[in-house]
Amino acid sequence: MQNITYEFKAGDGSVYAVDEAQIIDWVNQKRMDGNSLIRTLPDGEWTPLSQVDELRHVCHQAAASVAQALQPSTQPAPNSSHAHSPPNHDVQPGKLQAVAVMSLVGGIMSLLVCAAIAASTFFIWITWIYSLVLGIMAIIHGSQMLGKNSVQGFSSAKTIAIMQIISIISCDFVNLTMGIVSLVFLNDDEVKAYLRNRGLSL
Repeated sequence: MQNITYEFKAGDGSVYAVDEAQIIDWVNQKRMDGNSLIRTLPDGEWTPLSQVDELRHVCHQAAASVAQALQPSTQPAPNSSHAHSPPNHDVQPGKLQAVAVMSLVGGIMSLLVCAAIAASTFFIWITWIYSLVLGIMAIIHGSQMLGKNSVQGFSSAKTIAIMQIISIISCDFVNLTMGIVSLVFLNDDEVKAYLRNRGLSL
């Protein structure tokens, strides 16, 4: 099909010889629109682009492109109900770290209480024996809890916590407090799930 040559009159009065392809290009560039004056060479009358029969499709294509660009995206928004991911049971909960630290610190504290009772009562007040046993056990298991094989250490965590509470017989209020807190932490659902995934049930 042979291209028909047109003339385009710009707003400043300048006249340009154009073909259909150039008209499409200039419409897309917003240099021309449906009101732009066009005439067919050599002696056609000046006519708005939108009224030239063989060029009306150019205006329709331009309008469709604009409408498509302005059309809102139909992509569904992310579901906020899934914004919170389930807890990761592969990462050790911070409460278990706290239990390990309280066990280790409690063991050291228990040895100090043991020494104080033994020295002040000349070994007559036998609760120093209990404090000695608790101190040794708590330090050993607390070190395991903080080590690489932490699961093995946590197998005795509840026992250590209960022994810390019983240490009130030696007036050891520090271990009493840490024992209660440790039991609360060990009964946490996230802590139980983490240990259960590693074959340990407290």
